[in-house]
Amino acid sequence: MKNNQKPYEITKKNTSNLKDISKYIQIYKKYGVVVFRGFFNGDKKFENFYDDIKTLAKIIIKQNKLQINKTLNLNRLITEISKSKRREIGYLYDLGTRPLKLLSGIDLKTHPKIVNIINAFMGKKNILANPYLGETLHIFPPGKENYKYNLPMHQDYPYIMQSPEQITSYINLGKLQPNGNGGIKVWLGSHKEGVTASTKSDNGHRITKNIKYIEKKYSSENFYFDKGDFAIFNSLLQHEGLQNHSKCTRIVQLIRYSNILNKKSSSYYWQSTEGSKKRKSIKFEDIY
Repeated sequence: MKNNQKPYEITKKNTSNLKDISKYIQIYKKYGVVVFRGFFNGDKKFENFYDDIKTLAKIIIKQNKLQINKTLNLNRLITEISKSKRREIGYLYDLGTRPLKLLSGIDLKTHPKIVNIINAFMGKKNILANPYLGETLHIFPPGKENYKYNLPMHQDYPYIMQSPEQITSYINLGKLQPNGNGGIKVWLGSHKEGVTASTKSDNGHRITKNIKYIEKKYSSENFYFDKGDFAIFNSLLQHEGLQNHSKCTRIVQLIRYSNILNKKSSSYYWQSTEGSKKRKSIKFEDIY
């Protein structure tokens, strides 16, 4: 290992061809995160999903008669569309969110390479499921005015439920920008605290209550992602979003996997949060 290489960041030429996943299990257990750089480079399932999103963006351009160069990469296309037709970008968001609706995305979600890693990192016999709010096509536009939508330090599980034994699969679609188009700040190893106390902010977001304790006990790391990078995060890992300082959008597909054999999950019959007042669904405060 090179001196400047971090143990939780795998930078081999083709990380999708990893034959021995077992060596990364202990890294995941220790840090709560493993990043596989270039994991989807040349991967057909990834490219099919990427191309579908890009094709739909071009349809938005055509239907609205926008003067935008369609040969731009996905980041730039969505950035340019957002300048005048931001509402239409919301329709793209919906296709990858609650649940993922594109068949190419579903194909990516069940990708054997991803599922094999998830199974290995769960570390024991499991039944995998996807929580109701577990899939999100995140689109983070540039500009300080948009940073208000990024959450302060939090855990994902209280928002989603289903099982505290849960993994977030982070699939980066957009091209990394030279001056940084945002990312994730994590507190390495903080998942070992388990489900921590949280409080609701004025806008209803559930954030970590003991922020100063986490900041003092655990070191932090900022992660930025390029197209095709893949990361595994423990859903109990304390983290927050990093501001997009570039002039270009950041795009990432999040997919979560839960082990519903977990005893806590079984105690409330594997229910998820559904995010709607009209629906009868479980809430974090019902269990904790």
